[in-house]
Amino acid sequence: MTQKEIDHFQEKIASFENLRDELGDEFVNKKIAELQALINTEGGDFIGRDKQTRAENHSVVIEGDARNVTIVIGKDGAQAVKGDALIDTSAVNQDKALASYLKHIIARNRYLQLQGIRSGGRLVSIELEQIYITLRATQERTIQAEESWLKEEGHFAPGEMHKMRAEQRISTETVSVSVDRALADHRHLAVLGDPGSGKTTMLRYLALLYARDLASGAEVVSEKLKLSESGYLPILLPLRQIGSFLREHPSRENDTFGHKLLLEFLFTSLGNERIKLPADFFDAYLNSGKAIILLDGLDEVADEDLRRQVSRLVEAFTDAYPSCRFVVTSRIKSYTGAARLGGDYATTTVRDFVLADVENFLSTWHRLIAVGQMGTGQSALDFAAEQTAQLMAAIRENVRIRELAINPLMLTVIALVHRDRVKLPDRRAELYAEAVDVLLGKRDEARGIKSLPILGKQPFDTGDKRLLLQSIALAIHESERKDIDAEDLRRLLAEHFAEMLPEKRGVRQAVERFLQNIAERAGILIARAEGVYAFSHLTFQEYLAASAIAARDDYLSYTLERSADAWWREVILLEAGYLSMQSKERTTNLIKAIIEQQEEPEPYHNLVLGAESLRDVGENRVSGNLGSSLRTQLQAELETPVPDNWMGKVRTRLTRGMTAEQLTARRVSAANALARVGGNQYWSSPFSEPEWVDIPAGEFWMGEANNAQKIHVDAFKISRVPITNAQYALFIEAAKHEAPRYFEDGHAPKGLESHPVIYVNWYDAMAYCKWMSKVSGKNITLPSEAEWEKAARGPSAGSGSKREYPWGDDFEMTRANTRELGLRATTPVGIFQEGASPYGVLDLSGNVDEWTRSLWKYYPYDVNDGRKNLEDKDDTRVLRGGSWKYGFGFARCAFRDYYYPDDRYDRLGFRIIVSLAFR
Repeated sequence: MTQKEIDHFQEKIASFENLRDELGDEFVNKKIAELQALINTEGGDFIGRDKQTRAENHSVVIEGDARNVTIVIGKDGAQAVKGDALIDTSAVNQDKALASYLKHIIARNRYLQLQGIRSGGRLVSIELEQIYITLRATQERTIQAEESWLKEEGHFAPGEMHKMRAEQRISTETVSVSVDRALADHRHLAVLGDPGSGKTTMLRYLALLYARDLASGAEVVSEKLKLSESGYLPILLPLRQIGSFLREHPSRENDTFGHKLLLEFLFTSLGNERIKLPADFFDAYLNSGKAIILLDGLDEVADEDLRRQVSRLVEAFTDAYPSCRFVVTSRIKSYTGAARLGGDYATTTVRDFVLADVENFLSTWHRLIAVGQMGTGQSALDFAAEQTAQLMAAIRENVRIRELAINPLMLTVIALVHRDRVKLPDRRAELYAEAVDVLLGKRDEARGIKSLPILGKQPFDTGDKRLLLQSIALAIHESERKDIDAEDLRRLLAEHFAEMLPEKRGVRQAVERFLQNIAERAGILIARAEGVYAFSHLTFQEYLAASAIAARDDYLSYTLERSADAWWREVILLEAGYLSMQSKERTTNLIKAIIEQQEEPEPYHNLVLGAESLRDVGENRVSGNLGSSLRTQLQAELETPVPDNWMGKVRTRLTRGMTAEQLTARRVSAANALARVGGNQYWSSPFSEPEWVDIPAGEFWMGEANNAQKIHVDAFKISRVPITNAQYALFIEAAKHEAPRYFEDGHAPKGLESHPVIYVNWYDAMAYCKWMSKVSGKNITLPSEAEWEKAARGPSAGSGSKREYPWGDDFEMTRANTRELGLRATTPVGIFQEGASPYGVLDLSGNVDEWTRSLWKYYPYDVNDGRKNLEDKDDTRVLRGGSWKYGFGFARCAFRDYYYPDDRYDRLGFRIIVSLAFR
């Protein structure tokens, strides 16, 4: 074969690469393989300017003049010798490999994965860089310097606590940052998020930027991410296939153990995508710390034991190359226990979009689509602006749609569905159903636009395609994978088409036409690599699998067999949603069956799963009193105190081996679920007035036990629990008050509605009291510190009148949310029933420090020394109760703390009283 012929075939290969988006990976890979085989077979000559010599299956291309070059073939390949000198071709090979690798990374990640918009029969492609919205996340940050006084854990007698500003204390707070900022702060980062929160898209975006940076030499990373680094090699490695790889390559105590095993998986994955690289290709970048390793989907390793093994492999890989940048993603619920990454891995959790992000995304989306369909004229821009305005109005007006739209994947689905809809569905399953129809071409069918016939003259419409994809999705999910080998996929399709076609010879053609049609429809099912197919997002696999299960006669038993497995959790939620579109009876039966199961993998699991299903479905889609019954059961469970010495007494099958932190975390999940279905409300409509507890007039012992004084307090009512995010959100909306920093567009954070409000200063709390006084007609204010302590400690008469904690003298970590419990965050109000005071007031110890109306003054306590002055705006105000952030010493009845009235921190909240007099 001549050089001209080889060049001709290479040009053909390049042409196919350029048409990959239009023709699909399967077709392009096949054609390239055929052409490459021709070159390897026929072109195994060493091409010089003067002559060519046959060399079996080896080939070397020498650039420039090949005169006087001798090619030596050995068992290790070919070497080129000019005169007596060996020609070093490794640099040339490395450069070519790098160029090929970067081209692959850029091509793979250039476009938004889920599109489905067509113009003139062709897809309108949206470039990822044009539409990417920087994700925001939460991370814990140390904000104050350590002081030795903290070792005392707050065991200060009254007046002994040396006065200092809060900034001098050690503290960490959960702050909102961009993911870019988190990258700047941490070389090794675990990014957690809910399904569809944008984790994979973020990694694809990072891979694209770093590849462009290295390929062009331009400072793309510095410009886009504000990171002072350039020339890093991006390594994007989805972990979805690592389970099957590890089964075939078990860990061994030899050279392939640890980080080398993960490197071996990397080369295998790239090989599956026809990217052949030298064995030492990554070495220089890894050893020099000039690589960014992006590991996607730790949660997609379905088997828990394998997931733990993968986490250890990631840690070994990180230890081997500690100077490199690592980013690992996972769904939140799968990142627990031994699956968590150790070492210096920081954790950041992706937050939902705010409405400004939503509008930014939709504005860009509609503009790019309009320009792709209508050209660059003003009419296209006007049409795009109108579409964005219409959709934003729908999102703002409907709370359920807004809750969906702040999730990046769901927002993309909403944008897809909205184009031909007057009214948007407000349930996840309904939106996914519409999106699947869009991606499969239902709109084109309605317009009479024909697509490639699958079964010849026999009808095969969008509904048929969807049913077939449901079967495929369920088969993949049952195998605990996110992809399927092409051979297995073709076999599944052939089995289905064989039942539809009278003549078997058309089956193979139907299979290929189906795959081609699906690829052309924006790739809901796409070729991920050579011989491997997957759904464009795991959630589509889960939805389609859920649809398949819902259609089964044995859907109840099938679902219950899998309800304890985290891999099936989203499928079950979507199954309930899909059923609610079909049958109220079947929906009700599913949720009841989940709730009434006798077996569960952990405490409250069945009730929580049932509540989450009900929340997705809506109570109007179930029959009977299912909603109220579920709330009653959850409330009863949460109101059952955990007994003293619970580790000895509550050794059931469920709690065996559980720590106090783990048990409380399960109670938190149950309380959050209850709040999401309208329960666990210690307040009443319409203004969220709290549930009050009567505190009778009389004396009580105030202060430390060895220096207490009797104080008289008039009768008052106190809120049973601190004011929650949900209550405060109503105040913000009604009074147009400034929202706390962690609220999104004035809305309480999703899932934290029943947690106490935080980041409020003394003035915020007093403003709430003023508003509540107005709407309730009662005299509402903050408690004085004497009123607060009486509510916590109880009357002066009887044993325990000088109790250390609201429940007694001994600290029990299961009675309060303090640092000992290790939750590192607030908890839903009222879940520590066993921590109640003698009057039945809850959460007086831990959870949040509570503002009082009292100025800080030294003891002895004197009601006439000016500490009741509400007009003083300069001095500090007393806080009581301790918080989740500090230890048990801060949570004692007598402990006093103080902050300046304009201070806002992630542990400062408040509760309110109804009072007739200030003392």
